[in-house]
Amino acid sequence: MTLSFKKRYIGQIIRGEKTVTRRASRPMVKAGGVYRLRVGFSYLPELIRVRRVYTQRLGDMTAEDALREGAASLEEFRRDWMDIYGFWDGDRRVWVVEFEYLGSDRKL
Repeated sequence: MTLSFKKRYIGQIIRGEKTVTRRASRPMVKAGGVYRLRVGFSYLPELIRVRRVYTQRLGDMTAEDALREGAASLEEFRRDWMDIYGFWDGDRRVWVVEFEYLGSDRKL
């Protein structure tokens, strides 16, 4: 079990600019779990620890939430969401995963 990300987000995760991800369906991760990042079908040596998993309505997102997602604004996050999922519905409940970057296991 892990979280898959678009390649463009990996640098933001490593730099600590992206510490949250929202998903349309329940992700197969648990709070406290340590997971390897994945891009497509490729696993990376980069590790994250999931801090918290909860649901939220898309319409309840704040500008601060968008920044934690790695977006410059809520509008940019909406465009990214629509690029990935093809829709934006403010009433839709989504899964929110808060995480922290732990580093690369290449050092181990």
